[in-house]
Amino acid sequence: MKQVLITGASSGIGEELALLLAEHGYELILTARRDHLLRELAVKCEEMGALRADVLAGDIEDVARSPKWSDFLKGEGEIVLVNNAGVAEFGDFATSSIKDNDLQLAKNLFGPIAMTRAILPLMLASGSGLVVNVLSVAARTVFPGSAIYAASKAGLLQFGNVVREEYRKQGIRVTNVMPGATDTPLWGADAEVGPPRDKMLRSKAVAEAIVGVIGLSSDRVVEEMVITPPDGAL
Repeated sequence: MKQVLITGASSGIGEELALLLAEHGYELILTARRDHLLRELAVKCEEMGALRADVLAGDIEDVARSPKWSDFLKGEGEIVLVNNAGVAEFGDFATSSIKDNDLQLAKNLFGPIAMTRAILPLMLASGSGLVVNVLSVAARTVFPGSAIYAASKAGLLQFGNVVREEYRKQGIRVTNVMPGATDTPLWGADAEVGPPRDKMLRSKAVAEAIVGVIGLSSDRVVEEMVITPPDGAL
């Protein structure tokens, strides 16, 4: 059985993904900032059928430097890393704050790069591995008001593409998932921010697509997946 490490697992797509994988009996390692939510989720996942659900709470940059990965990822199953954690701040670039810009780059780009760097040697040692980057259609589509968010997602898209080509012959697969607008906590509590919520994708819909990718055998790779609501990217 595969060992799946999910970042940003405490809510949204990450939470839905953990619950779906638990039903299939996967081994899970859950990371996010909110420890109490992770622990509640881990209990629920084990009750639903996960072989195990380990928890490591903290900011993604700190989690990536943790020495515990060799203990958590010690089973015989293929390692899957789902780079799902992310943040967003939308608005006019000229009036955006450097702090918000830096935060988006740190969580959406540098954090996933650090996680991949931490886990990739374990994948290479086992001769196989899958990295799933949860991006956004903003990685390729221009949406005014999303300059830094789009830049971070476009950067991770190309990072994933290069890693795939560098390590393809060593058994490493990389899938870049690009959803359209999805109803997650990323949009905040303000219902006026972003497209109408009732037009967005549900988090579970994106998670179901990722489950399908994770369930594929290692003799194939879905390099890119674009998922949009029926009305388009919104």
